[in-house]
Amino acid sequence: MIKRAKYIITLYFIGVSFIGFAQQDSLANVILAKKNSEEIQKEQKNLNFEAFFFEALQQKAIGNFDKAITALENCQNIKKEDKAVLFELGKNYFELEKYPESETYTKKALNKDTENLFIQLLLRDIYNKQNNYKDALILQKQIAEKNENSELELVTLYIKNNQINNAKQILIDLEKNGTLSANLIPFKESLLDGKTATSEKETAEKPLEKQSIEELKIAYQSEKSFKILKPLLNKLKINKRYLDLEKKSTEALELFPAQPFVYLMNATALNYTKQYQKALIILESGLDYIVDDTLLEANFYEQMGLSYKGLNKNVEASNYYKKAVALNQKI
Repeated sequence: MIKRAKYIITLYFIGVSFIGFAQQDSLANVILAKKNSEEIQKEQKNLNFEAFFFEALQQKAIGNFDKAITALENCQNIKKEDKAVLFELGKNYFELEKYPESETYTKKALNKDTENLFIQLLLRDIYNKQNNYKDALILQKQIAEKNENSELELVTLYIKNNQINNAKQILIDLEKNGTLSANLIPFKESLLDGKTATSEKETAEKPLEKQSIEELKIAYQSEKSFKILKPLLNKLKINKRYLDLEKKSTEALELFPAQPFVYLMNATALNYTKQYQKALIILESGLDYIVDDTLLEANFYEQMGLSYKGLNKNVEASNYYKKAVALNQKI
């Protein structure tokens, strides 16, 4: 009888232990399933974010800025204050000439990376477009500390802020050092050589980036220099004159075979005219000449993604869009 009682008690404790272990195992499975579900949801969110960001880059590349903004807003629903998204929103609103919106998003991006040169350059351009020369000058001084070739913008903004003596001092220093560029000679003639200056507005229009396409074409015809070619190609692209852009950039490849910007402009024109295979060959050639220019490299990858997409090679297109995103995240 006693043995039987011990046997029953032993069975009872074994049963209780088994139930306890079973409950613990069941709870562990629930926790593990929840963890796996959270990881899957997080991974899906990241994939959705990448897909929307790639779409934004693609739409911006072909000039559909409204659609790019819509895709970027979808990105924001996933990652609210992502720097790259904010910067892209600023760029797209700038292209649409919606400068207050562009300023808002660009400032938010800059707050996240206060020393980012590319964001600073965009914000300066936004200030200029809004005739806010005071803030543009403040920002240009910061830019000048990192970018040695920014005297033209600095002189122009000093003049626009009626700080003529500061503009003169820069010109004097550059002339003493023998580094006065051709773009600054008109300012030197007006401010230092005693010639009668035209109005402040007319003086400010003398920089190359302020000239019309036709004026730049005339200037480039007289002087086949890269400093004139670059704003000319930029203006042709902005104004969607892709046949002109293709022609000028093709000619320029012979004159400036080591300038990656020319390859990018030529490939952009080829992509817009649906010559995707040619564009890809040009982009692959131009990549070799990029040195320490993250933004330019990202632009190359965006165009390569567009070329591959045009060729219906979606896997390759996705890979290059991912490379562009990774570089944009570093900017």
